[in-house]
Amino acid sequence: MEMFDLVDIQRVKHPNVNKYSYVSKALNVKSRIDFFLIAKGLIKYVRKSDVLSLIAPDHKSIHLSLAWTKESPRGPGFWKFNNTLLSDENFVKEIRNMYQSFRKEYCYVEDKQLFWELLKMEIRSTTISFAKRKANWSKSREFAIKQQLNNLDDIICNSDDLQNVSPQLDQYEELKNELQKLYQDKGEGAKFRSKSIWIEQGERPTKYFFNLEKRNYKRRVITELEDENGKRLYEEQILPEIEASYKNVYSSKIDVAPESLPL
Repeated sequence: MEMFDLVDIQRVKHPNVNKYSYVSKALNVKSRIDFFLIAKGLIKYVRKSDVLSLIAPDHKSIHLSLAWTKESPRGPGFWKFNNTLLSDENFVKEIRNMYQSFRKEYCYVEDKQLFWELLKMEIRSTTISFAKRKANWSKSREFAIKQQLNNLDDIICNSDDLQNVSPQLDQYEELKNELQKLYQDKGEGAKFRSKSIWIEQGERPTKYFFNLEKRNYKRRVITELEDENGKRLYEEQILPEIEASYKNVYSSKIDVAPESLPL
């Protein structure tokens, strides 16, 4: 390590913390068999280094976060209905309640086509709101579970005899099962967002769909733009330019006298 100017970043960041990436209850063994080695020159870019609990029986993940350049801001993007929400009873109930309120509010609309367009707009708004709340809840719950797992992991790792921490081990397994369910739901969402054309019935979420989602996400990002004058725009300049362009396209340039408008 010294020859190649490398350091164990977990030891550098947490010299007095005992965390292990492998814990075997059957063998009563704890070990740090997984760790990151980075160049000393990169230490200043390390934002976080940690050993995190996983749903695997005896292994944990090692986490390394680096602070690089700021990403370009993104717009809202194109919305597509996620039909996996139809299996959520809370969502179905909210849509039904929305529809009853909608019919009362727009009872005066006689044009069926207009009524349908307004209804779709209301469904879209309600769905986006529900999906955001559900995603925020899942993210908060995942964070809380990981915190509890890490606290239990500290107790387990610092115990000389795993038999003495049997209640903590049982709670640890229950939380891991709940975390696994959250990951499965997240994987189903990744399948949908990846827009893969071959998702077999009953196939479990895999890293393929997460990577495909990330690749599609990156492809939709405009990192460079050339305006009508041939000037190249980057990062914070792109969104305002796109907004101005669409405002120009959809703005009326015809002056109409008020008296010429039909009453």
